[in-house]
Amino acid sequence: MLCVNISDDKIKIVDGKSSGGKIIINKCYEIDTKVGSMESGNIKDLMAFSQVLQECITSGGIKNTNLTYVLDNPRVIFREMNVPDVSEDKVKLIVANEIFSDSKMANNTLDYTVEGVFKNEEGKKRARITVTYVSNDAIDSLHIAATELGMRPTVLDIAPNSMSKLIERFCKTNKNVLEDTFVLLDYKGSFISLYVFDSGVRKFSKSSTMYVGEGADARAILSELTSNVKSVINFYESRAGVNVTAIYVTGNVDSLDDEVLQGLAESMNMMISHLPIPSFVKGVDVLDFNKYSGAIGAFLRR
Repeated sequence: MLCVNISDDKIKIVDGKSSGGKIIINKCYEIDTKVGSMESGNIKDLMAFSQVLQECITSGGIKNTNLTYVLDNPRVIFREMNVPDVSEDKVKLIVANEIFSDSKMANNTLDYTVEGVFKNEEGKKRARITVTYVSNDAIDSLHIAATELGMRPTVLDIAPNSMSKLIERFCKTNKNVLEDTFVLLDYKGSFISLYVFDSGVRKFSKSSTMYVGEGADARAILSELTSNVKSVINFYESRAGVNVTAIYVTGNVDSLDDEVLQGLAESMNMMISHLPIPSFVKGVDVLDFNKYSGAIGAFLRR
């Protein structure tokens, strides 16, 4: 099975399998996305995008197999909603009417995940869901790119969902390894995604563009990271009434030197570390586990 993590800057490919409750990684690849081939998570140049995939598959000697795509872009819609706890077909209708016009609904594919059910102040059952949608044109382009290379496209995931699955499984199988309430900083260079997890459950997420250019010095990167992390922690702690006690860093961790991580730890006055490898992931070291964590999480199914 291949998991292909796509951003406007990079394409990351993980060749592996999920078996017996474990994710076994055979090979990992990263290649620059060709300029102009991707924009906001959508394929703009199908030929250029397919060529990049072909180069990775050929160089890795990968055989025809099932393929999962992961869209990793801050502009891909991912939002939380509270809706009445009703049947699945009615939930989809409620969500569609909330966020779409009729024409927009016809051009997009909507999906959602039920994160939990609770009772509101009036005692009525409500469902907390996370919602995403992707344009039909983008889905068609991804499908064509895979099938032209002899692959079988089976799943389209998005990075916030794949990361949530990874942490959820991590906390269930490796108890007491991670702090109870923590921030996961997913660093991609051109943007970051910040997630707050409490007891293995994602409670809040936010993606932000990084406004420091490539090659910026450590001080500029530290300043922007600190500002974003403080904002998320302050918001969550004031809303939830609990304290965040740690920050784990994943993504392109090799691009963050010790000076930045130490400065962030001092600014936040809390523990900072790379996300450790959970026991159910085999075949990668800690740097590759974090670099490809979004793709690795897509091996999991809810």
